[in-house]
Amino acid sequence: MTDKQAITWVKSMKLQQSDATNCAIDLCVYDIEMHGLDDWIRWDPVDISKMFSEMTHDSVKQMIDEIDAKQAGEVLIDEILGSDQERLEILEESKKLAITTTKMLDVLTKYHSIHEFIKTIKDEENNTYE
Repeated sequence: MTDKQAITWVKSMKLQQSDATNCAIDLCVYDIEMHGLDDWIRWDPVDISKMFSEMTHDSVKQMIDEIDAKQAGEVLIDEILGSDQERLEILEESKKLAITTTKMLDVLTKYHSIHEFIKTIKDEENNTYE
């Protein structure tokens, strides 16, 4: 299987209304294009999970920083105007954080499935099973 064949195969897995699957597919295609199929199929699942953990951490940290900035702005406005303004909806922001984290785990699961599927096909073609 060549890089091009693998990319075609992975892209053919796209589904309507399946954000996690489609995101995982896009990431797999990107990684195959950037690193080559032979290198990509040798990636260890633990290392892949670590990469996703770092991405999730960065995304959640960014969301938390945005919440902190909005809250600081609200406090500043209250101090300047001397009155309470409409407050950031903490419960809604917490839900967004939870949903984002859950979506990243869904994408990771799909990514692993695609990775192992392509690896199995490649192993079968070569009669090698790592």
